[in-house]
Amino acid sequence: MSLNNAFVGSFGLDIGDLSIKLIQLEKTNYFGKSNVFKIKEKRSISLPPGLIVNGEIQQPEMVRKKLLHILGKDKSKEYKKIRSPWVVVDLPQPKTFIKMIEVDIPEKDLTEDDIKLNAKKHLPIDVDKSYLDWQIISKNKQTTSIIISAVEKNTANIYTYLLESVGLSPMVLEVEALSTARAMVTANKEYKGEARAILDLGATRSMLTIYDNVTVQFTTDLNFSGELLTTAITQRMKIKHLDAEKLKKEYGLSYNKKHPQYLKIVSGLSYNLIKEIQKSINFYKQHFDNTNPITHITMCGGVSYFKNLDKLITKKLKIEAKPGLAWKNLNNLSLEKENPDGLSYASAIGLALRAINETKKY
Repeated sequence: MSLNNAFVGSFGLDIGDLSIKLIQLEKTNYFGKSNVFKIKEKRSISLPPGLIVNGEIQQPEMVRKKLLHILGKDKSKEYKKIRSPWVVVDLPQPKTFIKMIEVDIPEKDLTEDDIKLNAKKHLPIDVDKSYLDWQIISKNKQTTSIIISAVEKNTANIYTYLLESVGLSPMVLEVEALSTARAMVTANKEYKGEARAILDLGATRSMLTIYDNVTVQFTTDLNFSGELLTTAITQRMKIKHLDAEKLKKEYGLSYNKKHPQYLKIVSGLSYNLIKEIQKSINFYKQHFDNTNPITHITMCGGVSYFKNLDKLITKKLKIEAKPGLAWKNLNNLSLEKENPDGLSYASAIGLALRAINETKKY
């Protein structure tokens, strides 16, 4: 890589409803091994509720101030200034679509118009008012398999304008499921005859992503989140929000003698989550071709730390579920011990990996 590469220092930026997370990586020498990375910057700031709702930016000026803060560009001097303007950002799951399709056209004859025409048949949005991205996954003499991702132009333009207003230049705007999968699925591993489910449990929303046949095949939103748990505890036990948060973090899915009704509340929501997961897996099996059995559910997101949830999912679905290793694709064994909160950074890690790989192209 040239020392004059202007893209050096590019980073990943995950903009969520209640937080913004930033990861900047750099390559390091580790006993002569290649593709070993270390963390140059790891940052996270909270957003007050209402600034961003389900991925829609409601108060852009307030979000802009928060971005300037995490970039070290305000007067607080809490963070060192990020010098590089180049960034890879994920677009919110509720505003994006991803679909694996098979086109009855050989790759050599495939045109952009062919892809757009097929996208109109498979995506539940107005393709003419959306930005499309695609990647060829497999091919033979007669057909081509393509993964297509799409976002409405208005959503992408709003995020782009916001980033440019703080001096950033987006290299890529990426579907959230892809960035999460890049971090949570073991790189360069062949999953022959098996598929992986990625269960991303966040503060305000959750999603299930199925990774099969070397790519993301299917993703769906789930009616479960950290805030949903806390709100239910707060309302039904008639306690303060902060006290509900403490109970949730300390006890997870376990009994509390002082608050015997607590376990019933969180268990009910957890069982509903499991029903949704099973329904989504069944849908995948019934509506997709050449599916492999899901042999493992990899959990990420802040709520994946919810005590005993992995055991309950494993027991009810008969599929092993465990919190994943968020830093594994950085090939640096020390990172898991040094950064035990990595699962809440899963998407930001995937974005940072994409950023450093995009830099290599130049």
